[in-house]
Amino acid sequence: MTFVFYCVLIQISFTIITSLTYSCSLNSTCGCSLNSVSLTKIIGGEDARVDTWNWAVSIRIRNAHTCGGSLISPELILTAAHCLYSISRISSLSVTAGSIYLSQIKQQRSVSEIAIHRNYTSDTYANDIAVIRLSSPFDMNVGSLGLICLPKNIAEYPPKNLTVAAIGWGKVTTSIDAVSNTLKQVTLKTIADNDTTCLRTIKNNQVQFCASAQDGEKDTCQGDSGGPLMLFSNDKWYLAGITSYGIGCALPGYAGVYTRVSVYEAWIKCFLENNTVCIREMSIIKSSVSSIMISCCMKKFFMFLSLMIIHLNF
Repeated sequence: MTFVFYCVLIQISFTIITSLTYSCSLNSTCGCSLNSVSLTKIIGGEDARVDTWNWAVSIRIRNAHTCGGSLISPELILTAAHCLYSISRISSLSVTAGSIYLSQIKQQRSVSEIAIHRNYTSDTYANDIAVIRLSSPFDMNVGSLGLICLPKNIAEYPPKNLTVAAIGWGKVTTSIDAVSNTLKQVTLKTIADNDTTCLRTIKNNQVQFCASAQDGEKDTCQGDSGGPLMLFSNDKWYLAGITSYGIGCALPGYAGVYTRVSVYEAWIKCFLENNTVCIREMSIIKSSVSSIMISCCMKKFFMFLSLMIIHLNF
């Protein structure tokens, strides 16, 4: 009897998904989450883990998420100027923190004041940075709250070709208008100012820089504006950039543009030290008090106008 053995070569195809875990000291006063951050190099980003990115906040208009922001003190939020530039009623604004889910509100505060950088220009998005002062500080002991570390004013920070992380509750697809209920995270690379993909979108490389993924497969999108772009350095997360603008979302050949936070070290310090003179010199202030005063004055004006009309009719 003859036995014939057939050798069959089976090719198994699989994809290896690599992930990187960022651990930091919980004794740090900033830039460290309760849980270690794990970033997976997958297309389109992924859900953030519970108890990570503890400085991420949702800025809301009439309780609907509109922009992201970063907690830099218990009562101060750093965000993008374009998120607040057209706001006329401060009372419509609120900020939530302490959860990766928009639907899970652990802490919510009203806003007492917004400060937009005086040199912000809406046509180029230069100086696209603003500070929100809350009506009362967040309780840092309730929920998963923490502060992001702020960079020093170092030339060309962040350096090019470094891995950075962006987070936000923005749109996850351009075909659907709704924002994400779960905080998303994505890894990107900082790009040189003279790179073609950056030159197509950037307007002012002194106060802006670019970041994107190869082939435009990952990006920030509408609803992510104002949120942080972060660099892990010295075992902490630093706020390298603020999500500002881009052409479309994740389009190949077009990098996203971010506000260069390091340039504004002195301006941000004005708020952290509550230096009112410095703040008013370099900021356009909108406060809940001024909104109430304007509303009150308008009511009185219309009352006066109606009385004048009645008087003239008689």
